[in-house]
This record gives sequence, structure tokens and C-alpha cells, in this order.
Amino acid sequence: MARTHLGTRIRENRKSKNLSQKDLASLAGISASYLNLIEHNRRSIAGKTLIALAKGLGIDAQTLSEGMDTSLIDRVKRSGLKMRGFAIETDRSAEFAARFPGFARLIARLQDQVDQQEQQLTALADQMHHDPFFAEAMHLMLSNITTIRSTAEILANETDVPIDVARRFMDNLRDEANRLSTTVSDVLEHFEPSSETQSMTQGTLSFEALLEQNNHFLTDLEYKTTSADALIENTDGDSADRDKLRASINSYVDMAHRLPIDPFMEQAKQVGYDPLVLAQMLNTDISSICFRLAHMPTDADVPKFGLLQCDGSGAVLYRKQLSTFNLPRFGGACALWPVYRCMSQTGQPVSAFLDMPTGERFYTFSISYPVAPPQIGMPAQNESIMLFTANYELLANANFAALPQLAVGLQCTVCPRPNCTARRDAYLLGKS
Repeated sequence: MARTHLGTRIRENRKSKNLSQKDLASLAGISASYLNLIEHNRRSIAGKTLIALAKGLGIDAQTLSEGMDTSLIDRVKRSGLKMRGFAIETDRSAEFAARFPGFARLIARLQDQVDQQEQQLTALADQMHHDPFFAEAMHLMLSNITTIRSTAEILANETDVPIDVARRFMDNLRDEANRLSTTVSDVLEHFEPSSETQSMTQGTLSFEALLEQNNHFLTDLEYKTTSADALIENTDGDSADRDKLRASINSYVDMAHRLPIDPFMEQAKQVGYDPLVLAQMLNTDISSICFRLAHMPTDADVPKFGLLQCDGSGAVLYRKQLSTFNLPRFGGACALWPVYRCMSQTGQPVSAFLDMPTGERFYTFSISYPVAPPQIGMPAQNESIMLFTANYELLANANFAALPQLAVGLQCTVCPRPNCTARRDAYLLGKS
């Protein structure tokens, strides 16, 4: 498990600050021999000891524990496995992430971009193979080209063509060239991403990066000390990207306005962060409550929630990851997650524990809800949301023992469960 490499992370930070084991142990209030065991990954730590060591190193506990990010390690390892022909030490991915978290995050982000491009190429290839518009356009283009070629050959090879006939041939050439130009333009417009589609990708990525940099809590927006325009002032991208980013930020502002954080936190603590009770108390929908719970300050006595929102096809609309719970950007997650199951039970909340292969356990709350009015003869348009946390001891739920306990994974390629009936792809991380 990745958590065993926290000691390596502590040792590297200590050495970079030219501290001896004795010095750091003294600052943290523990013995040097105990610190030696920790640094060699022979003792696990958490809570006060982790905080004390972080303080002694002059960094915050969250930064120190970044080496325990199993989702980061899996992404780094998967990146190495995809590079065929290179002798990459994928079995040391956890050590690499612990020692060089910055480089590990860079590799993981680049891998995310590769996955995004592969997804787009796959969709484009599928569209080209099955799109009736594309097939019809190709036939039109071949017809235009054939006509132009035949007409040009006649004009080139026949020297005694009457002027009026030659003029008709030239008119045909012009007309066919115009038709060909129009067809090509239509094909490009059909396949090339529009500015709106492109901005959805770039703007979403920019907003995710902004949230990640601020631990998914934008203090300045919560307390109205800045505006959306001020936040995007130094953002890269064209006007379409900025418009999408502004729309995402405005959605956050709307959430903060409708559910102000200070009174919300007080009420949430009173009811043990129960989404159903909070939705009734605040007279709002459950999805809004789930989004608010996933965007709270990171206090010690506040559970840290992750969030996944999908449409009816399973495509990811929004995600907030936890360090030990990696979420897909383009679908392909574990089919056993409740976020997919509840699609068949619109409006019915589903609670369950997810037991991950690496030993982590998460409490989940999922619900599916309609996003468009019902129409006769048309299927319902639903979305689904899953709220999850590893800090379930801070929640108020007397029925935890009765909840399903599901043995799941993140996605098939990084899940080592050999006998899972839901498996779709081979387990890559077990390969040498």
C-alpha cells in the first residue's frame, strides 16, 4: 500500500532541510529510535505524530502526507506501463511519488491529458466509421472531384471545342469547385470541435485546477472579497475558455450565495452531515446539499467529502477526488459503484460502504434525479451523484452496521480483484 512510503517522504524532507534524526525527533517530541523506524516505513503514523513531524519540518500535514496518494501512484504507474520499450521501474512508483511528489503530479497530469486525447481520438474514429453524414459527404466529394477531373481533361485534350461549349465547361468547373469547397467546409465544421465544445474542456480543466489549488474551497468567493473576473484575469486561454471558466466560477458563487458556508457548517454538524435531513431543513434539493458538503473548509473535525456526478450514459460531469480515491474523467470506473446502480431508482437514496483493494473504506451516499421534464414516448433524462468520505466516524448514522459493504475497485486496469464478475479489462498493474 502507498501509505507505507510516508516514512520515505519524511526522510527526504528532513534531509533537504539538513536536519538530523535527533533534531527532528526532538522537535516532534518523539524518540530518535522511533523516528528511525518511521523513516524506514516500519511504523505507521497519523494524527498528532504526523502533525508534530510536519510542524518540525516546517510544512503542513497535508503536504507531508501527499506521498500516500494512491490515486497519484496508480496514474504514475499506469503511465509507465503504457510506455512500451522503455525499462521503467513501475514497481517503484510509490517510492517515486513519495520522494518527488511534484514530478509525480506532473506525470499524472500529463497522463490525464493523454487519456483525454485518446478518448477524443476514439470518439472521432467511431464517428468516422459510423457517421452517415461523413459517408454521404465522401460520396459528394468523390462525385465533385470526378466531374472536375473529366471536364478538365476534355478542355486540356480537345483543341477545337467551340467557345460557347467551352464556356459551359468552365461554368461546370466553377460550380463543381464551389460545391466541393462547400462540402469540405461542412465536413470540417462537423468534425472540428467548435469554440463552445473546446471551451468546455479547457474551461473545466482550468476550474478543476483552481479548485485543487485551494482545496476545493474558494475563500474569496465565499466571503465576497473578490469576483469571477478577478480570478480569471491572469488565466491562459482564449475568450471562449475564459467564458467557460467564468460560468463555472459563477456556479460556485451561486452555491455560496444560496447556502452560506458559516450557517451551513453549523447546521451540518448538528445533524451529522446527513444530506437528506439538510435538504429538508434548508428546503433545497439533495444534489445542491451534496455539492455544498464537498466544498467546505478542511478543518480537523469536518469530514472531507469527495464527489462524482454523472449523466445517464455514465459520462462524468463533475468530480472532486480524494487523495485515496481516484475518479475517472471520461467514465470507465468500477461498474459496482452505487452512483451507477441508483440510475435505475430515480429519487431513491442509496448508502453503502466501499471497501477498496488497498484497504481504504469509504461511506457513500448516492442518488439519481431528473434534469428535464418528462415527455411521453421519451426516456427520462437523469443525472446521478455520489458523495463519499473516509471520515464516516464524524457522521451521525445509527444504521452503519446494516449498510451493504461492497468490495470494489477504482477501475479494472488498476483493480487486483481476480474473480470480479464485473471485470471488463485486464489488470495492468500486476504486469511486469
